[in-house]
Amino acid sequence: MNRMLLVSITAAGLMLASLVQAVPYDIQTIQQNMLVQAVPELPDLSRYTRQAVLEKQAKWHKKTEKVNLERMINDIATRKFFKGGKLGVWAKKQGQFPKAVFVHDGLLTLPALHQRMPDVLVKLNRHQYLLRYPIVVMNSAALAISPGEELLMSHERGSFVVNAGDFFMVDGALRGWREKEKAPARYDGNREEYRPFYIGWSGSGTYIYGSLLESLGSYNSKAYGFTLSTYTEQDRMYAPIGLNLHQRPTGWLINSRITDVYYGFYSYEAENVALVGNKYYDNIYYGIDPHDHSYRLIIAKNEVWGTRERHGIIGSRDVSHSYIFGNVTHDNKLAGIMLDRASNHNVVVQNSSYNNGSDGISIYESHQNLIAANQIYNNKFHGIRFRNSLAIRMQDNVILQNGRYGIYGHLSDLMVTYDADSGHEPRDLKLDPYEMRGSGSVSGGIIAMNGSGALFTQGLEEIGIGKLTLDQNGRRGNITLGGDLLPYSDEIARVWYGDSAPVYFRQPHLSRMNGQG
Repeated sequence: MNRMLLVSITAAGLMLASLVQAVPYDIQTIQQNMLVQAVPELPDLSRYTRQAVLEKQAKWHKKTEKVNLERMINDIATRKFFKGGKLGVWAKKQGQFPKAVFVHDGLLTLPALHQRMPDVLVKLNRHQYLLRYPIVVMNSAALAISPGEELLMSHERGSFVVNAGDFFMVDGALRGWREKEKAPARYDGNREEYRPFYIGWSGSGTYIYGSLLESLGSYNSKAYGFTLSTYTEQDRMYAPIGLNLHQRPTGWLINSRITDVYYGFYSYEAENVALVGNKYYDNIYYGIDPHDHSYRLIIAKNEVWGTRERHGIIGSRDVSHSYIFGNVTHDNKLAGIMLDRASNHNVVVQNSSYNNGSDGISIYESHQNLIAANQIYNNKFHGIRFRNSLAIRMQDNVILQNGRYGIYGHLSDLMVTYDADSGHEPRDLKLDPYEMRGSGSVSGGIIAMNGSGALFTQGLEEIGIGKLTLDQNGRRGNITLGGDLLPYSDEIARVWYGDSAPVYFRQPHLSRMNGQG
């Protein structure tokens, strides 16, 4: 046992304890395996191949396409983008009552559309096609962009792709395009201005491999760039008879590049989506953002960097039962990885999160998440931060050189701490209820050279402390603990640096409920 270090930690703890209104705890000695959760078997990624996408597309080849240029008003797939007075936006862009290409049946390819409607889809060269009207793929149809083809969606003419059936793109590109400049429709800072976008609606399938998504989306609902979403209840009256509005969209985005997209990925009530092996870079608001009630997602082996305004990867509002593993997220404006607003029962393992503008990994109001075997370093704030979150298991993480604490667990009254300059609306407690409760456990791995210290807790009702390696935390290299655990520095030091077994700290009223004490 390093006795000098133990004495230093204990003395520092006793000196600072008087400055903190600490939560009193009962202490229970436990076995190390009581703190460790077995990492579940990770999803097999070998099925997400180029050939698998082509085989899905091949099922459509015997079906003859039915394509028309029609008014796009009062159709369920397009009404979202013209209601509320927005019809004039598209009328101005087209110079007429807005029309769209409707694919009613079969598989449509770009050469076939150009042959039928050369003024709608203009062939610029061997590889590039300029789309001057929106395309709407109905639920009994599909659209394919073949290897080597690029679909350039005209910004001036208000082009977009709405998919209620299937969409395939292999070794191709889908790009927002400025006709006048003959260049991508780069984001210019005006978040309200529509840029071309893609959305897959209820029941749709979107399958993309080895492709480019570029210069898409804006801050307009469901027109964020690349979106998978169910229809809303308000869409019911426009739905064809027999259409299942609640069948969730799904899809694969594999080994592709996504750049200059307002939300690199956004979902609403999607499921069984696989985002694997992609490069998300220089996107605007979020890199990867699955949202409301999206389940059973695989977000794996992506690299996410350069997100300009928010987080690299975020799951928000009941994004649950999902796997986030093997990703590298760095140099984003705020957090590298975040789980937010009741995003529960997720596995976040084997990721690298570094050089981000706030925390490496943030867990807000989300419960029963496993955070294991991640490398988290050089982030501006904390390595791992969990707020108002229960049963957060943190194990075998390497947490180095973050600006504040290695791990920071706390409670917060979100109505009191609301920041009007945050860019978010005040918390809607009916939509996003929460409790000021928190608990977790820390074991295994390394916590070293973090600016403020190794571990800070405030208000947690339970916290388990297991064996791990610490070194040189705090400005002077000897600050291990902060917050409620300061009075227990001696007990924790004997676990970390001595021969004592792991310990569990539990508030007294919980101990009584569990028959202890």
